[in-house]
Amino acid sequence: MTDYPIEKSSEIFFEIAQKYGEEPITDHDEIMSLLADLDHQLGGLVILDFLDMSNWDKIENFELDRETGILKLLWHDYRGKDESEEEREIRSMVFPASLYSCALQVNSIVPIVGPNIAIFLINGYAKTEKEIKKLFQGQADEIKVIDNSFFEKRVLRRFGEEIEVMDFHCTPMYSLAVIPKQSGIGSHHSKDILYYHNFRTAIGRIDSVVKALDKLTDGDADEIAEKVNTVRRIMEFALKVECCSRSLTLKKTYSQVLLGDLIAAVKHEKEEHVRDLLGRFAGMANEFSHDSGKPIDITNAKIATFLALAYVTLLEIEHKPRFR
Repeated sequence: MTDYPIEKSSEIFFEIAQKYGEEPITDHDEIMSLLADLDHQLGGLVILDFLDMSNWDKIENFELDRETGILKLLWHDYRGKDESEEEREIRSMVFPASLYSCALQVNSIVPIVGPNIAIFLINGYAKTEKEIKKLFQGQADEIKVIDNSFFEKRVLRRFGEEIEVMDFHCTPMYSLAVIPKQSGIGSHHSKDILYYHNFRTAIGRIDSVVKALDKLTDGDADEIAEKVNTVRRIMEFALKVECCSRSLTLKKTYSQVLLGDLIAAVKHEKEEHVRDLLGRFAGMANEFSHDSGKPIDITNAKIATFLALAYVTLLEIEHKPRFR
C-alpha cells in the first residue's frame, strides 16, 4: 500500500495550483488533469467540504462523462469488494449502501491561492428533478430523487441488490471545496469561503456591467435595458445564495425562483434602509424589463446597478471568512 505524504498536503495543493493558475478552469481535460494530479500525489486523501458543512475524508475515484459534462466524485465504493459476511454486516451498520458519491454538471473549478496553500472550489449548472431522473435512470431498477437542500438533491438508485446514494448539486453556486488535509481549515471555514466566493463572483459580474454602461449613452436604449436585465439576473443569483446561507426555504426550484420571491424571502430580517434598497432596486429593474413606452434613462440604469452592487457588497462583507 502506498504511503502518501499527507503532512505535505498544503504544499502539494499549492504546487498544483501554480500549474493551473488562478483563473476558473472550465476545460474538461484540464479538470480531469487537476483531479488526476490530486489522486496521483495524494491518493485522493483530501477533504471534500460541502456548502452545508457536511464533508468527506477522501475522494476514492472520479468520473467525467464527456457527453453530458457530469462530474461524479466517489467517496465509498463497495461494489464487488471482497468482504466476509461479518465484515459486510459491520460495514453495513454505518454504510448500508453499495456506493456513496456526489455529482454535478460541472462548470468550473477555481483555485483559491494563499501563502503556501491553495484550495479548489467547484460549481456546476442548475438541474431540475426531472432532468436529474432522466440523467440517472439508465439501467437502474428503481430511482428516487429527494430534496436534500436548496442546492442539492439526493438520488437513490437500486441495481438488483445494490443501492447507490448520490448527492447531486443542482445549482450554479460554488458548493464544493476540495481542501488539503492537516491544513487547519475546518468545515465552518470552507463554508464561509464558498459563500464569500459566490458573492465575490456576483460582484465581479456587476462590475463588468458598470464598465459596459460607462460606454453607452441614452441613445443606446436596448443595450442599456439589456445591461440592467443582466444585473437583475445577477441579483437573483446573489439572493439565492443568501437564502441558502440563511437556511431559508424556497418552495420553487432554482430556475423558477424570481426576484420578487427572493426579496420576499429575505426582507423580513432586514433593517428598514436595506428593505428600502431592495424595494427601490426591484422597482427600477422592472422599468427596464417591460415595454413601458417611457424613455430609457442611463442614469437610472446606473443607479439600479449601484443599488445591486451595494447590496451584494453588504453580503460579501457579512460572509467574509474570519480565521481565528
